[in-house]
Amino acid sequence: MSTPILDRRCPECGKAYGSHYDDDFCVCGAELVRPVIAAPPPAHLAAFVPSRPRAGTPCIVLYGEDRQPREYFPLTKDVLTIGRLDPVAGDFPDIDLNEWLEPQDARKISRQHAMVVRLRAKKEFLLRPLPGNTGTQIEADMVLPGQDYPLAPGYRFVLGGAARFKFEIA
Repeated sequence: MSTPILDRRCPECGKAYGSHYDDDFCVCGAELVRPVIAAPPPAHLAAFVPSRPRAGTPCIVLYGEDRQPREYFPLTKDVLTIGRLDPVAGDFPDIDLNEWLEPQDARKISRQHAMVVRLRAKKEFLLRPLPGNTGTQIEADMVLPGQDYPLAPGYRFVLGGAARFKFEIA
C-alpha cells in the first residue's frame, strides 16, 4: 500500500500542487516539500488535549515521549500522591499514572511512588520519594527515598525511569 501524496505548495513561487502531481520539483525549479505528519499519540490518549491551569497556579506537568506536555496537575492540596491505582492493596494515588502511560511504562512506577508536599508557611513545595519506590531522579541526580527535596520552578524529575515531570508556576 503506497502513501498518498498530499497537496503541496512551492516555497519559492507559491504555486499549489494537488495529489495528482508526482514530481518533487515545481515548474520554477524549486524543490517541493512534503508536509510533515506527526506520529499519532497512543490510542488511549488520541483525543486528549491538555489544558493549562490559570496563571499563577503551581502545578506539575507530565511530559510524553515526544517532549510535549501530556497533562497539567495543579497542586491544590497540601499533599499530592503519585503512583499507580491498586484497589486490592488499597493504593489510591491522587495521580494514577496508569491513566497516562502505556502499560509497559506504568509498571515501572511504584504503586506509592512519591508525594508532593506544600509548605504553606514558606510557600514552597517539596518532592518526597517514598520508601520502596523504583527510583526517582531530580534533574540529573538519583535521590534517596524518605527525604524531602525542594522544588523550584523549572525543576524536572523522573519517576521509575518512565514518567517525566516538570514543576511549574503556570
